[in-house]
Amino acid sequence: MSRARRAAVSVNYEHVNITDEVAGSVKMLTYTDVASGESDALSLSLQDRERKWMGSWAPKKGDHISASVAFQDWDWEGDSWGIYCGSFEVDDISMSGPPPACTIGAVSIPRSTAFNEEERTKNWEEITVKEIAAEIASRAGISLYYEAEEIPIKSMEQDRQTDCKFLYAVCEKYGLAMKVFAEKIVIFDEAAYESAKAVTELKYEDFAAGYQYKSTLEGTYTGAKIAYCDPGTGEDHMVTVGGGDRIKEINEEADSTADAQKKAIAALNNANKKDTTFSGTVKAKRELTASRCISISGFGVPDGIYYLDKVVTKISGSGASRQTIEAHKVGYRMDNATVLIDEMPEETETGGGEYMVVKGDTLWKIASQTLGSPARYAEIYDLNKEVLEEAAKRRGKRDSSNGHWLFPGTTLKIPGTRGSVENG
Repeated sequence: MSRARRAAVSVNYEHVNITDEVAGSVKMLTYTDVASGESDALSLSLQDRERKWMGSWAPKKGDHISASVAFQDWDWEGDSWGIYCGSFEVDDISMSGPPPACTIGAVSIPRSTAFNEEERTKNWEEITVKEIAAEIASRAGISLYYEAEEIPIKSMEQDRQTDCKFLYAVCEKYGLAMKVFAEKIVIFDEAAYESAKAVTELKYEDFAAGYQYKSTLEGTYTGAKIAYCDPGTGEDHMVTVGGGDRIKEINEEADSTADAQKKAIAALNNANKKDTTFSGTVKAKRELTASRCISISGFGVPDGIYYLDKVVTKISGSGASRQTIEAHKVGYRMDNATVLIDEMPEETETGGGEYMVVKGDTLWKIASQTLGSPARYAEIYDLNKEVLEEAAKRRGKRDSSNGHWLFPGTTLKIPGTRGSVENG
């Protein structure tokens, strides 16, 4: 007689195996596996008829929890495999009833305050992304796995940011993926992973629980522009990658043409991930892991190769399990864009004034409209730093991210405008 498929949950709490203690009490375990940009997460929902989790077993924020799932006789008798979800820090606790229940939420960041809570200000100079990551990992007391090229950085400021937030931002600027898994910082070249072969094929029949396909132009671009000042000559240049009529203007500093190119291409590719997306729910499969590629078939237009951005695995107390995927179609990536470098005209300065922010504004756009040069966005930020930071905090932001967050109605002072100087 064949056995029914079943998924069994194992749990360690504060480094003690409590699997037997919670057996029969697990209502749902949810594991969220993210490719990049945010922490993995774990949620454990428990029945609490004896009210232990309200009393002597009461969880505390900051506690350590880890979990794994064993899949038994899953697709056929003898088909057994497992998922190690990783190590997590408890950050959310809720209790409800009747009947009494407790839900423990946790994220995969280390408990080191140096990594996730302590804000730092530091100017990083003549360094690489890998060296920045290594120093941050060492300070947090965790290891580093780095699988990407050495990317040099002439100068970059960490301005009142946690190491976690700063390192995520650095990786995003250079088109790298970053996640924290099992008390390890993992950084890799997303482009290389997107070019890998599909690990499995999901067909139309697999998505009986639902799916969604979306293709859009909104928020996607055919090219990007970024300005930078040549440190050797002091001349301002505009670097354009790609072309077409949907150009993304990047409000970001750059050290050189190569640095500007990397940042422009990364920003363009990050935006274009939403060009074609697919999500859906299937029976759990061992191959479904964030940062892998899968093949979608049997739909028609949606068919193709997709990169898994997120995989959410749910295991019920009865041993049933489903996975919900979020993915984007590969092939949009711009890695060898044509780069155009335009020297910006020499300018003279006159006057000044004020500008009221409207919806959709960026400092780049405002500088272009009011000063005639988007490269002068940093001057507007410096002149209005206090106003911009106060506006961001009033709206729940930690800071303005160097002027990235603008809010309609904010009045900005505009530095003196400049006019082109004709030579000859």
